[in-house]
Amino acid sequence: MAQNVVPVTLGSPRFSRRDLGSLRVTEAVFPPRAELPLHRHERPIMAVILEGSWDERIGGRLFDCLPGSVLIEPAEERHVNRFHQAGARVLVIEPDPSRVELYQPCARMLEEVGCFDDWGVAALGRRVVAEIGSPDDVSGIAIEGLVLEMLAHAARKRRRPQAGGTPAWFPRVRERLHAEFARPLRLADLADTAGVHPMHLARAFRVRTGMSVGTYLRRLRLDWCADRLVTTRIPLAEIALRAGFADQSHFTRSFRRYTGSTPRAYRATRNGRAH
Repeated sequence: MAQNVVPVTLGSPRFSRRDLGSLRVTEAVFPPRAELPLHRHERPIMAVILEGSWDERIGGRLFDCLPGSVLIEPAEERHVNRFHQAGARVLVIEPDPSRVELYQPCARMLEEVGCFDDWGVAALGRRVVAEIGSPDDVSGIAIEGLVLEMLAHAARKRRRPQAGGTPAWFPRVRERLHAEFARPLRLADLADTAGVHPMHLARAFRVRTGMSVGTYLRRLRLDWCADRLVTTRIPLAEIALRAGFADQSHFTRSFRRYTGSTPRAYRATRNGRAH
């Protein structure tokens, strides 16, 4: 086997995995500014970006992998990863090629390099992460069912015509949103960064990401908060303030809508799993 065939956890100091025979599912965290040299994986991969972002050069193309993106890497496809300043948290699905009967409807999707936005798949991915973190006697079948639903959802998305390409200004706007998500940004501020009219930016941003600028910004804040709840002991009120929420009650309402759990319960559950 070629030396540069590596596991999907290459470069990840913290990960959790479930091996169900027909598929492997891994939640992995990658540090800021990490760079993974040219490598490949033995199995086909569907990676769902939950937090953070990176650039990936694969199949002669460069993809900007953002939160809510779904990345398809065919088996043995060589690629290079360069993580951005916030690092990344990703859910990686590796179907077993010998169990192709389970994934036949999605086989073509897994054979073609691609990266596309799909927050529906990302939402299902968060449920998989919860199952990995809190296993019980039905977690295996629950994870497999969710993954099959994710594959079907993604395969349908790939069959639909994709609207246009990525505007040249989009990376600049995305970088500003990620760097300044806690500030009270206005659409006019982002339009100045892009050099386009605010109305054009709002419409093009929705086409590119499937959501409004406001929704994207709110999700960045909530993803940042979710990470701080698990990795630090910062008080809830301070997390809310740092993320740009008006107060803790506003933060709690938004977080519950996003995750189905209060910040306090989310922290208790995740920290309980870690010890």
